[in-house]
Amino acid sequence: GLLRRRAAVGMVMRYPARTRRVELPSREDLLSQGMTPAQVDHEMVRRHERDIIEENFTRWVMAFGCIVCVLLPVSLGLLLFLIYSYITERHKECDVPMHTWFIIVVANIIYNINLNGKSIHQQVIRLVCRYEALGQRLEPPPPRVRIYHRFVTGFVFVWYCLGLHWVRTSETCHSTAPNLYKAAYAFATFNIVFTIFTTVSTFGLSQMLASLLRRGLLPSAMLHPDRVAPEGTLELQETVPFDPEALRDSPQCPTCLEDFAKEHRIKRTVCGHFFHEDCLAPWLRVNRTCPLCRTDLAGGLEGRTAEAIGAATTAQAAAGGGERGEEDAAASTTQAQRTHEDSEVPPQASDTQGPSSIRVEDANEMVIHAV
Repeated sequence: GLLRRRAAVGMVMRYPARTRRVELPSREDLLSQGMTPAQVDHEMVRRHERDIIEENFTRWVMAFGCIVCVLLPVSLGLLLFLIYSYITERHKECDVPMHTWFIIVVANIIYNINLNGKSIHQQVIRLVCRYEALGQRLEPPPPRVRIYHRFVTGFVFVWYCLGLHWVRTSETCHSTAPNLYKAAYAFATFNIVFTIFTTVSTFGLSQMLASLLRRGLLPSAMLHPDRVAPEGTLELQETVPFDPEALRDSPQCPTCLEDFAKEHRIKRTVCGHFFHEDCLAPWLRVNRTCPLCRTDLAGGLEGRTAEAIGAATTAQAAAGGGERGEEDAAASTTQAQRTHEDSEVPPQASDTQGPSSIRVEDANEMVIHAV
């Protein structure tokens, strides 16, 4: 309904700020609740995935909120047109129960009207389901409340579909009550499409993005370039053989929760965690940190790159020094020749020029090897 779409807008606009206030259970808390170490590791990886999705897709969430804001006036206009059409044509005959359909639609809107933070919908949850949600609490409600929400949402969606079916199969409404016919057709169609859109966007999209993230299939345009692991990061992680004793504390891959086996290629990250290579490789295509502890896995690679660049710079400087030595040798040769002309003393330039030429060649080889 209209009010639920407003609530969706509020949820989208407040989502980033409210999410930061939630204090999730720590690793020790999860272990104390009876979870196994492998299950806790899996939960830590899932939290990391959610954080990455939130960081990379904030603009997409905001785009969804903008779309909802644009569609709200359209929904309100269709509702006003439906009310006007019913008032002007409520006495006209129709071969389908459009009057009953309209009354249920209006009753659903009244049921969800929120006045000063209170609505009939919330009162039913508090009295019947024995649950009262706090304004800043993001913990999932108990199963009975979720079942109630799904029942109400499903009923409203089915009612819209039923109204659209009645309008399409009617043989007299389009002639006896043309305005009510058009208004019901437009209002029901719009709400069906919008309900599907919001459901897919808020639930299906998040699951799809998480699945794409685990497989490394997210489009590069959606990612921060500085967060993607550079080439060679996977090779930097050590490939270890299957050793039950070494994997005693981590017998399962935290990403897929599958037990390690001899036929698997196992990677040990620079921070000491174990993953299937098939699980770690797609992860590094979208994020450079460890899925479990968030350590930068490309730090060692960048250190090696910096050393190579430093070696290349030193070699180039040595090459430049050799060339300057060659120029000095040439100057010495000229001076020696002049001295020979005056005093007939043999020049010593060749002793200086030879070593200078050798240094230039050695420096060039150093540059090639460093690069």
